[in-house]
Amino acid sequence: MKKLALLVPFFVIAVASAQDVNGIPGARQFASSELTDDRILEALFSARLDNLRPIGTSSTTFQMQLSGTIDAAFKPETRTHPRGWAHEVAAYRIASVLGMDQVPPARVRVIERGQLRRHIAPDWEGDPDSLLAPLAFNANVPGSTTVRGAAIYWVPNLERATLDQPEGLERWRSWLTPGAQLSPEQRILARDLASMCVFDALIGNGDRLSGGNLRTATNGMQRVIIRDHNLAFPVRWSDGQRARILDELQRSRRFPRSLIEALRALDAASLERASHDEIVGELLDDAQREAVLDRRATILSWVAALIEEHGEAAVLDL
Repeated sequence: MKKLALLVPFFVIAVASAQDVNGIPGARQFASSELTDDRILEALFSARLDNLRPIGTSSTTFQMQLSGTIDAAFKPETRTHPRGWAHEVAAYRIASVLGMDQVPPARVRVIERGQLRRHIAPDWEGDPDSLLAPLAFNANVPGSTTVRGAAIYWVPNLERATLDQPEGLERWRSWLTPGAQLSPEQRILARDLASMCVFDALIGNGDRLSGGNLRTATNGMQRVIIRDHNLAFPVRWSDGQRARILDELQRSRRFPRSLIEALRALDAASLERASHDEIVGELLDDAQREAVLDRRATILSWVAALIEEHGEAAVLDL
């Protein structure tokens, strides 16, 4: 099969006129759990803050314990990572428009500095002022003491998977070969993994298979959880990024039909709506949205080439 569409600058294929995409379906359940997106999003936005525990290494992130049964990760705006929090929310909203249910719900939350400082876990050993120093407290309103950030659903039963280890990678590559026979459990995972390959290519996330970033959760069935998008949405790729992203995409040669149909319907207007937040406005700039649509065209060219070789019924069968 020729792969020129993926190895040279983006090749735009002709696609049927895009249909308007509805808003985020809040009644949808998250990754086979009993929780709906709207219930999670409401807690992320309004549940009382009980406790904050610093986590992470490359950026300032907190485990945010909330009143009730739903907790969150909080990724605030910082001077060194000024847009990562917005990318988390944008990724969830785009995944929702595409009908994907395995990206943890994320919502903008604005928190006052004093509230953050008061709720740092009492057993945390460190200087609270030094911890909060990198945060951009006055980015939205000059002189204010609030910080914007992404409150992201803390999936409670997250599991380390072996799907990103050599044997696991080869196993699910074989599942995503047209004509491969799958058990019901394998089909569920194959659908999630194919969706992951498409989604990472769309948002430009080249770090998924670098080790430790592919997690699952079991709620009656094992599901792939697609998380950590703060470094997504590049405008330009390095050669290394391009190679990693396209290598992941090419691992999948069959896809959920509903996902590809939603991707075909994604256009500039629906992408702009999905990336606009009612509190802070634009989560992605014009150049980032244009890059998403360019990557969309590359994905669809790969799917079109596979359909030409194997037939639509064999490629869009998950």
